Amino acid sequence: MENTDIKVYEFKKFKNHDHIVHGIFTREGGTSTGAFNSLNIGVNSGDEPLAIANNRKLIIRKMDMKPLVFLNQRHGSDIKVLKNHDNDLSESFEPGKETYTADGIITDMKNVFLVIQVADCQAVMLHDPEKKVIANVHSGWQGSIKNIIGNCVDKMVLEFGCRPENIIAGISPSLGPCCSEFVNYKDEIPKSLWKYKIKDKDYFNFWEMSKDQLMDKGVKKEHIENMEICTKCNTDVFYSFRSERTTGRFACVISMI
Repeated sequence: MENTDIKVYEFKKFKNHDHIVHGIFTREGGTSTGAFNSLNIGVNSGDEPLAIANNRKLIIRKMDMKPLVFLNQRHGSDIKVLKNHDNDLSESFEPGKETYTADGIITDMKNVFLVIQVADCQAVMLHDPEKKVIANVHSGWQGSIKNIIGNCVDKMVLEFGCRPENIIAGISPSLGPCCSEFVNYKDEIPKSLWKYKIKDKDYFNFWEMSKDQLMDKGVKKEHIENMEICTKCNTDVFYSFRSERTTGRFACVISMI
């Protein structure tokens, strides 16, 4: 089942750490067809369940058969914490099952892949190399206004004693300021965040917002990497709900070894 067509993007800042394995998967190299072509992992996307399960198995194989933790993402601000002594963590996870309901996950466990699935929203990966802790966050516009990224940093500090100045962050391909239009922004986005609106347009720079939310918690600017790839502008490589409406979800995964 190994598929050499599967392409993976990586953050330069994470590649400098040998104990981190991660990847932003594109939509290429899977088994889904039609609007979901082809490496769709989103169970609520409308795609065939068998195709989704097969795609997840392809990613598991690509990640050297390590268990993957999938979340039931709700555009909320809940963060799941997995610690080494947790009793509810089985040795393996069913490829077709969302293990926890949350939009972010943190762990100090090795050899477990944390998965965020997106199609315009940001997957924000975090790593504290001192405390050996990783996190993965699903931050769409609703997550952004709830500051789920800041909530995750707070949890890393509270639960694992992380220091924000040690944390490295990566922001996945997502809806860029070129395409992030909100015609009803006055009803949807708090006034305190209107400073991220592009002048003379109803577009918002959520990339800048995420960077500021990280820095507000003490993450250093030089520790933040944004791939700056707009999903809506690159639907040949990534899924985009804004562009396609009926579409799949691509996988963003991180683990420690």
